[in-house]
Amino acid sequence: MMTRIRALRAAACLISALLFAPLSAAAQQFGGDLDPAPHDFSTRDDVVGNGTVSATLSGSALHISGNFSGLSSPATMAHLKMGAAMGVPGAAIGELTATRAANGEISGDVTLDQNEIAALKKGALYVELDSAKAPGGNSWAWLENAEGR
Repeated sequence: MMTRIRALRAAACLISALLFAPLSAAAQQFGGDLDPAPHDFSTRDDVVGNGTVSATLSGSALHISGNFSGLSSPATMAHLKMGAAMGVPGAAIGELTATRAANGEISGDVTLDQNEIAALKKGALYVELDSAKAPGGNSWAWLENAEGR
């Protein structure tokens, strides 16, 4: 009887390991620092603040969370964007939620296609935080593989 119970437990452990290992192994971590991005000298005083962003890719689902502080005006919105390469601005591929304040949080979930996943792994995706005084982008955080940071 005891041998049968041990065998059943061992089988249950093996099945659990096989079912859940791919989920945890497939998740990849990314992160970036929100840095002010003044477009020219005239916006330098309006584009201030900092923060961090982290992202977890599980399959095609990207979960993003982060925080920011020290903006000169309230945040208005946040976007996930894709450029041609790191440092090259691009178009929005997802909308995120941002606290409408000078200090707050960013969060959201975006489903990525294969091209967007490839861009993420190359470092070509970034989070843009807009503010009242910098509607074209107060801060940007390029998402890099967490292992390489």
